[in-house]
Amino acid sequence: MFEYRTLREIIKHNVRGGIGEVHCRDYLQGTEIDLPFKAFGLNEMQPGATIPEHRHPDDAEFYFIVAGRGIGCHNGRRFAVGPGDGWFCQAGETHGIENTEVPGQVLSFVSVFFAPTETRR
Repeated sequence: MFEYRTLREIIKHNVRGGIGEVHCRDYLQGTEIDLPFKAFGLNEMQPGATIPEHRHPDDAEFYFIVAGRGIGCHNGRRFAVGPGDGWFCQAGETHGIENTEVPGQVLSFVSVFFAPTETRR
């Protein structure tokens, strides 16, 4: 069982050259149990925070919006996102997210980093 209040909070500033703070809590790390992903975590982007479009050369990543509204980016395309929305980025594709649409809100999203296929065999 995982309780939000007991998970270690990591506050990241200016993630990947972006603006503001993202508060992160990792629920699972792929190194802890035999799963096909590296990490499963909850991210809470503070008001006005951005993670600019970037790429992970070896890892795929899935974003799932839990609460709030923002702008998602995937391979140069920008789109509105809200609760229940998600998108998948293959290794090497660009992606990012912005919490700039609703003043004062926290944008919460889950990110899942998938291990490269060759490490799962």
